[in-house]
Amino acid sequence: MYDESNQPAKKRPIINRLRTVCAWITGVLLLMCGVGVRVFPMTATIRALLLATLLSCIITGFVAVVSGLKRRSAAVWPMVFFLALLIVWSVMGSKPPDIEALRKVYFKRLSALVGTPYQIDGETNLGIDSAGLARAALWHAMVREGVKEFNPRLLGRDLWNFWWRDMDAADIYRGKYGYARSIGFVDKLAGFDTEHLKIGDMAVADGQHVMIYYGKEKWIEANPIDGKVVINKAPAKSKRKWFNEPVRLIRWRIFEEK
Repeated sequence: MYDESNQPAKKRPIINRLRTVCAWITGVLLLMCGVGVRVFPMTATIRALLLATLLSCIITGFVAVVSGLKRRSAAVWPMVFFLALLIVWSVMGSKPPDIEALRKVYFKRLSALVGTPYQIDGETNLGIDSAGLARAALWHAMVREGVKEFNPRLLGRDLWNFWWRDMDAADIYRGKYGYARSIGFVDKLAGFDTEHLKIGDMAVADGQHVMIYYGKEKWIEANPIDGKVVINKAPAKSKRKWFNEPVRLIRWRIFEEK
């Protein structure tokens, strides 16, 4: 009689073992990201962790598709879907963003961060600084409006580069990386006529502190003195420190694209 119990166990194909390993690695990275973004400011380490997680997800998905093709299953259909998605993405890549819609989303993201605690180098709702407020609100707006419009120009390389590169108030002041440009200088914001400003324009004081025009003569800022994100008007008699400092007026270039 043939005894199957004496036969050596069949080894799992390498591709299946690789798929399991990738799945475990991705799961661990996702857990670390979930904890990291809620506990720590948006530092370079957290950005690297998020990027590693994204790459792990992509690799895991690719391995899963290859594994399916090895079995000659219906995995060919996801391949067709992603190919069609790539073609549509390439075609949509020439679509200019809706600037006014993007500006409105930017305004909403700024509003959502009111009251957020001040945190040096922070860029999340757990803690944020003046430059982080301007940056976080913009890339959040790019993601949301990009998904809404299905616009690669808002979701592609420019977004990833902007998100990855740290920029403090001095970098915004100098126009580092070319994301923003100077539109003028003002001796002080206290009593300044804001008629020619647009919502989202920035005033950077001495390359140290960023204030963002909020509309109706109001400015929003992550102020270390207040210890949080606040909105204030800048009347001529204002005693607030940064309203009485010389500033360079700055505008994000993305709000000028056509």
